[in-house]
Amino acid sequence: MSKFFKLCSCEFTKIMKKKSTKVMFFVLVLALLASAGITALTKKVTDYSDEEIDKLDYKSKLQAEIDSSKHELSDNTNNLDESTKNELLARIDIYQFAIDNEINMYQTYWKSNVLFSDVFTCQEGVYKCKSLGQENEEKNLQEKVDKMCDYIKNDNFNGYINYQKENLKKSFDAGEIAQENYDVQLYILNLKEKYEIGKSFNKDEVWKNGILEEIDSLKVSLATGIDQTSFKSLTEKTYKKTENRIKIDEYRLEHNMAPSITGDKITSLGSTRKVFDYISGSFIQFVLTIMMVIIAGTSISSEISKGTIKFWSCTPCKRWKILLSKLVVSTLILVICTVIISLFSTIIGNIFFGAKNAQGYLFVSNGNVHEINYVLFSIVYNLVGAIEIFVFMVFALMLSTVARNSAVSVGLSIAAYLGGSTIMQVVNMFVKSDWIKFIPFNNLSLTDRIFTGDISYSTSTMISGITGNIPIGFSFAVLGICVFLMIVTMFDSFRKRDIA
Repeated sequence: MSKFFKLCSCEFTKIMKKKSTKVMFFVLVLALLASAGITALTKKVTDYSDEEIDKLDYKSKLQAEIDSSKHELSDNTNNLDESTKNELLARIDIYQFAIDNEINMYQTYWKSNVLFSDVFTCQEGVYKCKSLGQENEEKNLQEKVDKMCDYIKNDNFNGYINYQKENLKKSFDAGEIAQENYDVQLYILNLKEKYEIGKSFNKDEVWKNGILEEIDSLKVSLATGIDQTSFKSLTEKTYKKTENRIKIDEYRLEHNMAPSITGDKITSLGSTRKVFDYISGSFIQFVLTIMMVIIAGTSISSEISKGTIKFWSCTPCKRWKILLSKLVVSTLILVICTVIISLFSTIIGNIFFGAKNAQGYLFVSNGNVHEINYVLFSIVYNLVGAIEIFVFMVFALMLSTVARNSAVSVGLSIAAYLGGSTIMQVVNMFVKSDWIKFIPFNNLSLTDRIFTGDISYSTSTMISGITGNIPIGFSFAVLGICVFLMIVTMFDSFRKRDIA
């Protein structure tokens, strides 16, 4: 055993002294700093865009819209139909109301939403009834318009929510909506009221609207038994997944925890930190994969080409121990680098984006939402990602042992890493047979399939669709068998072939 440890120690020292290893370590650190820079730049661009909107003279823009609508109405050459006229008249009314009551229609909150949707629709109906001579219906619609406008003028957010609840109850009592639809819409209104979602415009809380929309969609999925993202019937597994996702979304609202990204914008420092984690994680995995492929791909072939392998053949060490030491050391370097880079990434994130914005990972267990410590989750997340790196590392070491050519082993391994998933996406689009789930490339991307708490439900569903809903356990089994076969192949080749 002591001889084997000496072998490992010598191999470790040899790898760490290589210039290529030192260069890759430097690139890893540079990748982390670049991730912080890219994230900060993205946040700056987003903030600049928001500032430009804030500086926008919305009253002048609304007035320009009013003037344009009036000009279109007065232009006799347009020959507008009655429906278009009603729409233009309603638009003039709500824009003028927004100007008079200082409501920025270009910001997303309850007042602008009510004007854009409810008031506009009712006002358009008022003009339609007026043209048709339907006085009673016109009066009813006008009363609704006046009531909603009063809520807006008095900044009565809760009053408007209660007004919506009353209308919802009337629709239900009249048989216009089903019980499940009534329950879902009432539930959403209660969430709006409880967490004051949309009560005022706050760009750092826009994510709450996205969470609310997701909960609405998930509740409808549970009520109808049809996934509103994939439009497939819910199975027992997906039903449970949907319930758990709702619990996580509610937990976010309760504890004011923004998800990674809302729409196409970074909406808060908390989500900025998550974006940094995502970008840095991608960079780390890419650079670390290239590094480990180079280390493993040149491990045997470079020694054979230089003739240093003859030294080992003169020692009492058995061949399988020599190769095993290289495999063990490479794996050890992968694990150590993953842990160190995870910790270093945390430090850089804390410096640039604040330690308080480092949110943990949410998951559901036994019906309750739990949170994993940020640092621990970062290490575990990257270690799971290292499984994929390990597969390509073993592949490179096998090629190095069999082909005995560094360029071939490194080149083919990098090509498989960069092009394998892309090729499989194309194949999966055209091949729907069950046998494709046995292809190793379809069983990678383990982190995206295991840790879905920080991405939207629709994104996690899309990932599941691409991989054909392959169980995680099955993926581990397929990858494990592949690694086993590659190890057997390399040891058999190294044992039987002449190494001199």
